Amino acid sequence: MAHPVSCERAKRHHCRCSDCGGAQHGWPYGITLARDPSPTGRQEARKRSDSAWAATQPAKGRRGPSKPRQAAAADSATVDLIDWLSENPSTIEHIQEAGDLLTGPVIAELDKRFGGSKPREIRRSLTNHFWCDLLVALAEGIEKFSEAMDQVPDHVTAAIIKSRKVEGRSPLLRALVTLAVRTAWEPIKSMIHISGIEELQRTCQILAVLICPAPENHAAVQNGALLPLAKEGLLEISRERLEQVFPAEWVRRLRNDLGGA
Repeated sequence: MAHPVSCERAKRHHCRCSDCGGAQHGWPYGITLARDPSPTGRQEARKRSDSAWAATQPAKGRRGPSKPRQAAAADSATVDLIDWLSENPSTIEHIQEAGDLLTGPVIAELDKRFGGSKPREIRRSLTNHFWCDLLVALAEGIEKFSEAMDQVPDHVTAAIIKSRKVEGRSPLLRALVTLAVRTAWEPIKSMIHISGIEELQRTCQILAVLICPAPENHAAVQNGALLPLAKEGLLEISRERLEQVFPAEWVRRLRNDLGGA
């Protein structure tokens, strides 16, 4: 798939890439940084996120945190996860495998069924947080139905549709969502026997954060990916930043997960 480097290395918190439909947003460069034996690229990414955070002001009075401050907190968490990946190369390979699945057979099936003469229009409609919705719902479905795997696709389809409705995102055809889920599910299900449920959940969660154009604007990623990853993947400074910009309920759940700290 021909793809602009600017999307894979995206620094702005939005994606309208009709080349990949958002399926290659951010994550290829994220795992490139994680694979690099030199820490220079990761250090530069951390320096950018720290500078962006320092350039913002804390919320005052009843005013909520600014969008730039929320984005800087999300970037801080993303850099932490890339650092964590640099020390866990097996998870990098699992993320590569899952990411290649989205950009290969899943996109191909959607193009064939829904693309018609204008596949770019369908792909562009997927840039509105579809892939991160898919990955978070898969991670949650794997946990919920670990003993009844055949029920996962129906659960994931329903979860994506519900999440998009709750968050006010553009609706997608149920048939499109179903096809994407079922095309992704069979290969992912086979990965469970190789890597185990916990590792596959972690893979989907980290890939969801890396692929998401703006985690600070996506409650499903905040709750279904950043929250479970916070304990082992995020540094304390990133957790503190997220606490300043995410909803009080998210902060309460985080502190409960961390033992009331």
